[in-house]
Amino acid sequence: MSTTTLARIPADASDELLRKLHVEAVWNVPIAERRTCPEHLNWRDRCAHLHEQGAA
Repeated sequence: MSTTTLARIPADASDELLRKLHVEAVWNVPIAERRTCPEHLNWRDRCAHLHEQGAA
């Protein structure tokens, strides 16, 4: 049996980031329009390089 690894919220996550992650999830904001990254639990501009490597 395999288990899914859940992303952990960084210890230095700001209240603004946590609120924005929650709001975008609740409002079902399309991934392309989000300012946050639910995969990496960070601001989208801070993990953009990770998404570029995955697409290549």
